[in-house]
Amino acid sequence: MAEAEKRKEPEPSTEEKASAEAPKIEVAVKAAETSAEPEAKRLKPTPPDAGVVRKQVEYYLSDDNLKYDKFFHDKISANAEGWLEISLILSCNKMKAMRATRDDVLNALKDSKVEVKEDSMFIRRPGNMPLCKLEARPQHAKKNQAHAHDGGVVAIIRDIPAEQSWMQIKEGLRAKLPEKVQLWFVSEVNDKKECIVSTAPFQDDIKFFEELVLEVGGTKLKTEVAQGDVLQQGLKVMPKHIRDKREKEVRKRQKEKNRPIVVGNHRFVNVPALRGRVKEILNSRSDGEQLKADGSDYKLIKALLGFHPKGESKSQGMVGLKVAKSSQGDSRCFWMLKENGEAEDFSAQKCLSAVEANPPYVEIQTKDAKKGKDEAASPAKPAEASPAKPAEAAEASPSKPAEEEKKEDKPAAEAAK
Repeated sequence: MAEAEKRKEPEPSTEEKASAEAPKIEVAVKAAETSAEPEAKRLKPTPPDAGVVRKQVEYYLSDDNLKYDKFFHDKISANAEGWLEISLILSCNKMKAMRATRDDVLNALKDSKVEVKEDSMFIRRPGNMPLCKLEARPQHAKKNQAHAHDGGVVAIIRDIPAEQSWMQIKEGLRAKLPEKVQLWFVSEVNDKKECIVSTAPFQDDIKFFEELVLEVGGTKLKTEVAQGDVLQQGLKVMPKHIRDKREKEVRKRQKEKNRPIVVGNHRFVNVPALRGRVKEILNSRSDGEQLKADGSDYKLIKALLGFHPKGESKSQGMVGLKVAKSSQGDSRCFWMLKENGEAEDFSAQKCLSAVEANPPYVEIQTKDAKKGKDEAASPAKPAEASPAKPAEAAEASPSKPAEEEKKEDKPAAEAAK
């Protein structure tokens, strides 16, 4: 009977269950809050390096930046005394990446020639130096455009005088092209007074067309290497056999680019393999770690530095190399250690781009050259006299025409029978 009454007892309601479990939830929340405190302490950012901050701010106020930076150029020009707000400097992406504050900038500029206003809110160029002339920033070809003209340059000529036709363009271009370079295509002058031209690929062909000026009908016409939509429209007006030639040359150049290269005493199957090795060297070192002067990695990076556009001047007084964070952000790069104790970073990417533009290919010896080299290296062998054939043997061997005559006469003899 007791068991039956026990079965009839009502089950606890949902609210009662929730109230019974509430203390457990409260304990769990408290535990989570307690565990979150040390995690927040661990995520506290470290202050940026004062030297890196100083170098970045000095760059923003330098001629190298201001000749292209219209925003800062206009802001400084608008102030009669050449002051620039520190808050504008802090709004730059590089400063945000370093998490720099106004105090960080002020502390970093204590040993700098950059002037700080008394209110600590503005900075300006040393001695209120006059601003340089504002220039258009040079456009760098995108990666997918860098090889768009491997099969031969496609260029466009604009503003052609009305009385001039494609024949005058063709004659003027032939006179300017290097000897033996084929002029593949010259289009009709369209309604926009434009003409598309294409040539076979040759050494420094892109640079040639970027600097080329044609004098047609007393007017100087600047050529422009076609990119993007202009390139696509140019390819559409070309005959199919010209497009096929370009594709053939593209495959040929791609095959050449996969040839082995040599940087210093190091050989690589191609440029991408060199890129991979440089990346491995960066990733295998901790920040501030120097490369061993007698190690192969040091010798490779030193040889790679020679391909930098300013490698010769940059490497003067270099006594060592190390890996550390870049002065331009959180990325890691190579630094040159100088005799005077200073350190200067350099862009390995610029070095690799220079290698890719003009690869130091391994010299491939032809079979004839290799054979001649081997013969020159090996001692001369005495000539061996070959025994002459006996006269009888020479007479006994019938010539081929005689055999053919016998074959032709045999059917005739059988017919006679």
